[in-house]
Amino acid sequence: MKKFILLIISFILLIPYISFGATQNGTYLNVKIGNNINISENISLSADNGFYLYDKNSKREITYIENNHLIAKGNQNGIIEIYDQSYNYITEISGDGSVILGSGNTRDSIVQVDQNKYRDYITFLVRNNEILLLNHIELDNYLYGVLPREIPASSPIEALKAQAIASRSYTMANINKHINEGYNLCDKVHCQVYGAYDNENPATNQAVDETKGTYAYYDGKIIDATFHSTSGGYTEDSSNVWGNSVPYLVAVEDEFSANTPNSNWTVEITARELKDKLLSSGVDIGDIIEIQLLDITEANRVQKLKIKGTKGEHILSSSNFRNLVGASFLKSTWFNVSTTGASSNTKVYALSGDSTVPREMNLDDAYILNDANKSTVSRDIVSRAIGKDRTSSLDGKSSSKPTTFVFNGKGYGHGVGMSQYGAIEMAKQGYNYEDIIKHYYKDVELINEN
Repeated sequence: MKKFILLIISFILLIPYISFGATQNGTYLNVKIGNNINISENISLSADNGFYLYDKNSKREITYIENNHLIAKGNQNGIIEIYDQSYNYITEISGDGSVILGSGNTRDSIVQVDQNKYRDYITFLVRNNEILLLNHIELDNYLYGVLPREIPASSPIEALKAQAIASRSYTMANINKHINEGYNLCDKVHCQVYGAYDNENPATNQAVDETKGTYAYYDGKIIDATFHSTSGGYTEDSSNVWGNSVPYLVAVEDEFSANTPNSNWTVEITARELKDKLLSSGVDIGDIIEIQLLDITEANRVQKLKIKGTKGEHILSSSNFRNLVGASFLKSTWFNVSTTGASSNTKVYALSGDSTVPREMNLDDAYILNDANKSTVSRDIVSRAIGKDRTSSLDGKSSSKPTTFVFNGKGYGHGVGMSQYGAIEMAKQGYNYEDIIKHYYKDVELINEN
């Protein structure tokens, strides 16, 4: 067996540099796959017909390794060491991502990393004693892995084409989202969910192929084509979600999403659970008494809310509240809230200083007074009546605090841009992908750059 000793020395600035651009093979980007890996951990690589090592930018071949199975690991000098399956040393490459590994099948490179297969190339970044594993991949090959993770592959082809154009446009508009970390995009929902080669589907691949080179443009620029699962009947203006007004990301009436999955939903959270979640985020306002919705947008979504507790109150944006309780739990910011569990087995009365007639009162508005301050009623209390000669207890207890908050809502996701289930319904009704794109993104045009 041949052994290769190869040291790639590169002189780079400390600021990471990403090269992506048209080559003879198309537009490439670096997608971070999976979680960071400890520098001493073994990474298993497999490929048919061995491996080629290439310079990332020029795609010039550096050397060939005949082994079909390799092990890669890092060292403290920021170098990636390559071994065969018997841990015989083969070569080493710089951990700056400048060298990429592809399979020996140059027509259709598929590289397996542990249990997952990826198109095109694999490369490595060494950062703070960890390895960032990157898939250096051509744009449409990347979209093959995105679409089946972002929209049901069983959707009508026109909806899949609309998703392909939205995802392609979103990719290029956000190409430098992780530039300061040394790569272009991640494989999580923070960018777009990206699956491996084995997750691809013929229908979604067809949608990518049949829209190849097509982007949505506004005022001469590729749009940031955000999308979400379903609007529930009305999309949202970007300024109400992210604070930036984008002329093509405005609220539109969306009857196509009105009766789709998650267009209506109900969830519950106990007062105790909500208290614990606030405590975990560093907010202590005591037992939760009430949730007040403060600002509602024209598209019916909550912008700001107040949580009242026995020790104070806390105001936060609905997006932060959704993240606090879980974005998959509270599916959108279009909701109202009610309570259950508050009980009153006896009526509560109070005597004012200028009256001899007791008046019924609401414990939520009651305070316990002493010489120093006032405090909210914070527990079940035994009501007492003070008479001329003695104090007597009334039967039963009163509770001023709810035990559960009930959220009734509409839609799933941030609500900005294309509703995926709305697109599916439009396609079912005979609309094509251009109709869908122009319904959800105002005043855009589709341009094919091939």
